[in-house]
Amino acid sequence: MSLKFKSSDTVIYGGQGVCTLQEICEKDFGGEAKTYYVLRPAFSGSSVFYVPTDSEPLTAKMRLLKSADEICRIANGTEIFEWIDDDRPRQNFFKKILDGGSTETLVSAFKLLCIKQKEYALEDRKLRAADEKILRDMERLLLEEFSFAFEIEKGDIEPFLFGEKELNCK
Repeated sequence: MSLKFKSSDTVIYGGQGVCTLQEICEKDFGGEAKTYYVLRPAFSGSSVFYVPTDSEPLTAKMRLLKSADEICRIANGTEIFEWIDDDRPRQNFFKKILDGGSTETLVSAFKLLCIKQKEYALEDRKLRAADEKILRDMERLLLEEFSFAFEIEKGDIEPFLFGEKELNCK
């Protein structure tokens, strides 16, 4: 079997964020030995995730971090999604992105939520609580990924993505 990732890769694992792939090993969790990617979150606690290497749905949530050049290209060239008025389909759409979307889709959704937040503020309204939470979760994931390529603070993500702050882009 050909493996997608190798030990010591730094990956994004769905909504969990940046993780280091510590090892690839065989474990027996309930009667059958399988090969697992062993992931340790880079920014939080002592959690460990065991991702079966033969599980397409779970390995699809893993992706390698983008380089600084790739992040700059994405920030400058990502089209923004259309707003979904109906709450439930919108939440489901955003949750899929959080759970394993590409950096491009994450940036696009984050920009959309920022724009909506500003539009609502002009009308003395707020985003729904679920949208606010998703916005914070997206910002956390982007901050984690971008911090490997740049020195960046939480408050710098939105200005960077909207071209109001420059980072070390070529």
